[in-house]
Parts: sequence; C-alpha cells; structure tokens
Amino acid sequence: MARRVSKKTRERVGKAVYTIFLLAFAFVLVCISFIALSDWRSYLVAYERSQPEPVVEAYMAELRETKWKQQVELAIAGMQHPFQTDEECADIINQMLGEKLQYSQAPSTSEDRILYNIYCNGNPVGQFQLERDLSQMNRIHLGLVKILSKSDTFWFIRDERELCPWRVTGDAFDISGFTFTSSLSVTVPETYRVMLNGHPVGQEYVTERNIKYDVLSIYYDEYPNLPTKVKYEVGNIFGTLTPEVYDQYGNPVTIDPEKDDSQFMEPCSAEEIAEMTAFAQAFVEPYARFTGTKSVWGNYGVLKQYVKENSELHKRMDLFIEGGADYMNFYAVNVENLNIDSVYSLGGGFYVINVTYDTTNYAEFKTVQETSTKRIIVCRDEAGILAISVE
Repeated sequence: MARRVSKKTRERVGKAVYTIFLLAFAFVLVCISFIALSDWRSYLVAYERSQPEPVVEAYMAELRETKWKQQVELAIAGMQHPFQTDEECADIINQMLGEKLQYSQAPSTSEDRILYNIYCNGNPVGQFQLERDLSQMNRIHLGLVKILSKSDTFWFIRDERELCPWRVTGDAFDISGFTFTSSLSVTVPETYRVMLNGHPVGQEYVTERNIKYDVLSIYYDEYPNLPTKVKYEVGNIFGTLTPEVYDQYGNPVTIDPEKDDSQFMEPCSAEEIAEMTAFAQAFVEPYARFTGTKSVWGNYGVLKQYVKENSELHKRMDLFIEGGADYMNFYAVNVENLNIDSVYSLGGGFYVINVTYDTTNYAEFKTVQETSTKRIIVCRDEAGILAISVE
C-alpha cells in the first residue's frame, strides 16, 4: 500500500524545484548577458576599427614625414637648376605651395571606396583612396548583436560589411601644373662678369652681343671700336635670384635701371681728368658763341681747331652755316660758371665730358640768359684731343 506524502513535504519539494528552476533561469540569463556583452564589445571594437579617420590621419602623418619630401625631390629631379642646390629648390617649392598639407573628402559613388583630395596651402597637389578591406568580413562575428540589427529600433547597428576596416589602396601626386621657375635677364658691358647665387654665368647664357650704349648709339657707324654690351638670359630659376655684377677689375657694380649707360663708363685718372677739363674749358666758349650767334666771323675758325675733321660735330657745323649763319655778326655771348660735372673713359681713346654752364647772349634788343648741360664726346689720337660730338 503506497505511502501518502504529506502536504508539508509536497510544499517543500515544490519550493526546492522552483528554486532550482529560478537558479537555472538566472544562470541562463547570466550566460546570455555575458555572451551579449561580449558580442557587443566585439561590435564596438569592430566599429572603432571601421572608422576611416584614423587611417586618414596615419596616412597624412606619413605623407608629411616622408612621402611629401619624396614627391618634391622627384619634381626637382625633373627640372634643371644649375645655379641652385636641390635643398634650396625644395625649400622654395615648399614655400610656394605651403608647408602645411591638408585634405578633404571628394564625392564618391561607392560605399566601399572613399577618395580624398590633398592640398598644399590651398593648392591641389594629389589624391589618395581608401577601400574597405572586405577580406576581413569573415573575421567579424556579431553574434547576438546581429539579431538586434534586424530590428528597426536598432537601425544604427551596422552589418559585417560596414564594419570592415579601411586601408589606403592608392595615391597619386601631380605638381607639374605649377610654375616653380622663372627667368631673368641682365645687360652689362662686354667686359663685365655676372654671378648668380655664387655661380659664374657663362658665355653659353649670352643671347645678344654688340648692344650699343644708348648714350653713344649715333657714333658706332663712324667709330666701330666703341664699347658694347651683352645680354645674359638665365631660365629655370626657383624663386627669385638677384644677379651679382662685377666690372673688369672685379669691383661689384649696382645697375640703376633709371640711369642711362653712362653709369657703365670707366672713371678717368687724375691726369686724364685734368686734360679733359682743360680741353672743355677751351672748347665750351667758342662752341657757345658759334651756336648762339650764328656767326662765322671768327667763331667758326676758333671752334674748328677743337673739332675732329669729318666727325659728326664737324658735319653739323657745316650744316649750321648752310642753314643761314651770318659772316658778320657782332652780338656777343659770354660763358660763365662753367662746371665739369664728370669725365668718363670709353676706352680706345674716347672720352665723355659732362659740363654745365651759364650763357648770357647780348642780342640786338634784349639780353638772354640760359643754363646749358652738354655731353661732349672727344677722341684722343695722334692729332690730339678733339671733339667729335656734342649733345
């Protein structure tokens, strides 16, 4: 006959079973929570690795450190720069483009590819591309998180494809469109020497020879031995360089673009200056009287002894007479305050004398006072010191 179980015993067994069930349920919940947290942690790690920004920043850091320098070196290697070192050219290119490299994302038609433009001081200099590393997709396990991603409530959760990390798959640079080089030209006397950035500029850079001095241009047909100039032209200069000019004695020369070519004329010795001063003092008064009175009587003969025969001045004197000079003219011209401003040697026995003087012309019914500045070109040869032109 079966033994009856008491009510109290049944209650105690029921409580024990219920407790065991609760403990089992709690254990299951703990396991599920642990798995869910582990999956969520894995998701967050994968999400962090799927961000393109760290990859971009790492690439830009490498670019600033090494790659950009290599690109500049390649650009320099393709350009000629005989008067500058590679380092100087690199510094100038970086200054022209700007040393700070920046980037911006370009429009893309693919979710698995991002294109970035690279700028240097606002100037586009290249591009680089990021692509998702889809080979890592099989290594990404969402577990329970994937179940949540199916729900519209958790729309922000990404799938395995979107969690794949990014990698740089290509870059390209092009700075050929920028004009880094310039050219310069300098015109100097043929006996002068030109240096550029400490390097001599050779004859291979001379593009024009036998350039006439502007202050002597009308005399070259008659006096071909007058000094001439040459023109140097140099290209492929990075940035700005200033030519250094030296005269035939090795003295540095500063060319004033506002002055005429008289600045290239060679200073005379004290003895030459004394000779040219004495000539000018003897020459100016008969010249002023001849040109100021149109009188041939005496003035022509006095002036003629200081003028080289068949010279440009001699021919002008004859034309002056033919134009209506008087053989009898007693109006007087006095020269005062004669000043020898400068005396230059042109070489080959030719000199330039710059003078300033005042004249008082006692005409028939009036007195005219003037100040004149003249350039007298003289020639010294076996016939002595004679004037060939006055300007």
